[in-house]
Amino acid sequence: MKNFNYLLIITFLIFYSFKLFSQNTISVGFSSTLNNSNINFYNNFFPQNLRTDPFSSENFSFIAELKNTKSTGIRIETSSILKGWKENFNSQILINNYRYLNIPVMMTTYFGERALKVNFSVGPYVDFLLNNNSLSISDSYPDKEILFDSNRDNDFGYGLKASSGFSLDYKKHTFLFLVSYLYNFDNLIDVEDKTISIPDISNFRTLQLSLVYLFNFSKDEI
Repeated sequence: MKNFNYLLIITFLIFYSFKLFSQNTISVGFSSTLNNSNINFYNNFFPQNLRTDPFSSENFSFIAELKNTKSTGIRIETSSILKGWKENFNSQILINNYRYLNIPVMMTTYFGERALKVNFSVGPYVDFLLNNNSLSISDSYPDKEILFDSNRDNDFGYGLKASSGFSLDYKKHTFLFLVSYLYNFDNLIDVEDKTISIPDISNFRTLQLSLVYLFNFSKDEI
């Protein structure tokens, strides 16, 4: 809850800082993204790391960006993202995947006077769980203990996203190549009774490579 309060403060500061400047450009577009996600399983009750391997996926995002005359603004993204991990269970490789509605709200800034610019963005995001494959895994492997329980675990998540990369600006059209990192502050599994078998830390970490296209409108065209 403490981390969530920090995210609310960051979000407020992003919107407040943007109001200090007059709006100049509105951009809308989409991105194609390659995701590499994993989960951090750790058990404080009986200190141990549970080994998992990364899970790769692709997704498309819709993007809106508000930018002022100083090339600073706000970027809002909406996407359906698949997070997960791979693990070895009884000599079988299991793929656990969780589909989320992911919405980052980031402060973004561009550096450079020419068409090629450097871009940095940072801000909080929220995740809303849409579906997962835990039920099909439990049907095939009833002895597996680490599975999502809708009556116990979290279907809402939040975290911080940071991006950096390059942009090519052609007045009406902007192309960006971005590398991003998403870190969940909350746990997937909401532990009530500590045991050796169920980890009390279970947060997602995701690395992204994105190609972004934006169409730019000036303030006078809106």
